[in-house]
Amino acid sequence: MASVPWAEIREKFQAALALSRVELHKNPEKEPYKSKYGARALLEEVKALLGPAPEDEDERPQAEDCLGAGDHALALPAEVLEAEGPVAQGAVRLAVIEFHLGVNHIDTEELSAGEEHLVKCLRLLRKYRLSQDCVSLYIQAQNNLGILWSEREEIETAQAYLESSEALYKQYMKEIGSPPLDPTEHFLPEEEKLAEQERSKRTT
Repeated sequence: MASVPWAEIREKFQAALALSRVELHKNPEKEPYKSKYGARALLEEVKALLGPAPEDEDERPQAEDCLGAGDHALALPAEVLEAEGPVAQGAVRLAVIEFHLGVNHIDTEELSAGEEHLVKCLRLLRKYRLSQDCVSLYIQAQNNLGILWSEREEIETAQAYLESSEALYKQYMKEIGSPPLDPTEHFLPEEEKLAEQERSKRTT
């Protein structure tokens, strides 16, 4: 990653977001997901440039993030742990990419792959999920998993994710209260990050 300018990585991410927003009817009739696949390719490039997940996060069993195993992923955090330092920031940026890859696969009706990316997102963020930098992304990933499971008509699993995200939001507002960071801000230059006032508008 050291050989690739951070500005280039940011540009690829922004280009992927732009392609993700292209409406399906604007794609060729025989390739309705053309823009989605283009966005996915760029997201995979960014993921490769960011490098592998931090070892301690990547080595954890995925089962911990699924229902069962004591509902570990759905439990509320006991304390706030900020995503500080290069290892934590790397994990959070990777989680942003996993989230967008998850949504991308769901948009193209590849639910199993979408679930896998969203679960990876939760795993990377778990220890930081009550921090201002990460709470919004964690909640969005849980909400998307809730919707995914409801589409499979697994209502109990869907409800568990949705109730967990709501409980985390309430805990965050009670203990922290500041408008959370928008997930896309992790790929913005410092001077372009949203002012707290603008964040507040987005969360109301």
